[in-house]
Amino acid sequence: MTLRVATVLSAREWEARLVGAARSTAAVRLVVRAFRPDEILERGSEIDVVVVGSEVPWATTARIAAWSRSGLRVVGVHPAGDRPACERLKAGGADLVIPDDLPAEAMLREIRLLEPASSRAAVEFPLVAVTGPRGAPGRTEVALALAWLMAGHGIVVLADGDLEAPGVAIRMGVPPRPDLTDAVDEVHGSGSISSDALHAVGRLRVLPGSHRPGEPPLRIEPVQDVLDAIRSDSGVVVDCGPWPLRSELVKAATTAVVVVDSSPRGIVRAAGMLAEWAGPPPCLVLNRLPRSGREDAVLATRRWTGLDPVALIPDTPRVAAAARAGAPPARPLLKHLHAVAGR
Repeated sequence: MTLRVATVLSAREWEARLVGAARSTAAVRLVVRAFRPDEILERGSEIDVVVVGSEVPWATTARIAAWSRSGLRVVGVHPAGDRPACERLKAGGADLVIPDDLPAEAMLREIRLLEPASSRAAVEFPLVAVTGPRGAPGRTEVALALAWLMAGHGIVVLADGDLEAPGVAIRMGVPPRPDLTDAVDEVHGSGSISSDALHAVGRLRVLPGSHRPGEPPLRIEPVQDVLDAIRSDSGVVVDCGPWPLRSELVKAATTAVVVVDSSPRGIVRAAGMLAEWAGPPPCLVLNRLPRSGREDAVLATRRWTGLDPVALIPDTPRVAAAARAGAPPARPLLKHLHAVAGR
């Protein structure tokens, strides 16, 4: 079988030489020369080996580790004599690390000796992204409840992906550090995340958002690296904040949950949001349903959003009391979210 290879575009000469040799000899099949990081995973089923240079800014230790976890073989190329660059590639788990002064034909010979990706089983744990329109529809509380339910079947991390207004640490009553920024530093240094970077709360592991006045907000790419690292051995529920600020996280999710306040304003906001939806089919949770007018709220949601709610959450004092007290999610909330957690 001909090995299927992707290279990451580089301004250094080695990449053009390798591509030229691959095309002239047909020793391997060149699938893509990737310019963006998501191009590799988007075409992962067509690729056996990724060849990347240490000079590529977004080819971090964490990114290389994520490729490896997805079942791809990774070849790292570094400037000859640059030991730190060589060590970074090894730290990410590159299967083969070679200097860029190696002749292209020799590079191809080394690459062809690698085991194809198809014989390696990739394990992917779920990533549940919880979002919703602006206006505090109850995203954080629903994310917590879903994580709590899923943790009954294995380790689950509740991560705060709301980069503008993180609230998970306050809701759970955990210290603000270590936080998401600390996790980014750890993952980019080692390619993985340790238990020391997470807070243990009951049956959950919690990763608070980063709130550091005076420091620039995190970019979305490092956050994705952290979530990929966590998913190597556990499921993740991430509170993404309001749509569309963290739409990139939602697009990468295995399950996308949209929390909608059942008030007329909340339903109209949800309709506008879903008109621009991009991502997995949304599971709609209709929150804070009043005791009277429940059927009207459900019918209005169907009419304005075109979706049937997967879960109907009544407006009960117990849910609000649990949130104020920093307690585990209230039983009524857990009861009504079982159908969503089982997806």
